[in-house]
Amino acid sequence: MTPHSPKPSKKMVPSLSSDRRCEHRFTEDDAMTLEIDCLDCSGAQSLDNPKCASGIMNILASGAMPEAVVLKRYTHVRYRSDRLARLRESAAALAALRRLEAQPAEPSDKKCRTCPASRHRLASDVIRMIQAEPLSFGPSRKTLSDKLMQELAAVGCPRLTGCVSHVIWTGVSCQGADG
Repeated sequence: MTPHSPKPSKKMVPSLSSDRRCEHRFTEDDAMTLEIDCLDCSGAQSLDNPKCASGIMNILASGAMPEAVVLKRYTHVRYRSDRLARLRESAAALAALRRLEAQPAEPSDKKCRTCPASRHRLASDVIRMIQAEPLSFGPSRKTLSDKLMQELAAVGCPRLTGCVSHVIWTGVSCQGADG
């Protein structure tokens, strides 16, 4: 019996999963640039495409913040840092929320572990929101905070305001009006 050779792996398309990223590399000539290979993607290679923006955000959430992004297909599209500002903000929030989500719940407070408004559960919900609409997250933080407060008011948690504010404003060095 001869062993089968492994099948060639497909390139990962980040829009299909939060932990996948497009094939990419960082280059540095005058400034650090993130170059992304978009040949295997079926969607538009544009920051205006939420799936494409989510894929770029997944790469940026790893910590590197380039000054430009080049989406490479038959025609290359370059975005400079001013067009990336909202995506960078969402990437910073995503990275911080992933760290928050990974932290264990406070072992001494059983109510927090089971509360639908706990930081851990809120972090998971907000991560999904960021991934769905990466460019909308930053400008909508205050609206999202108000919406969550209204939706979770019936929970009756005395820590609700603090938990919502902590999660919504995670990754921002100077918290908004709530914090």
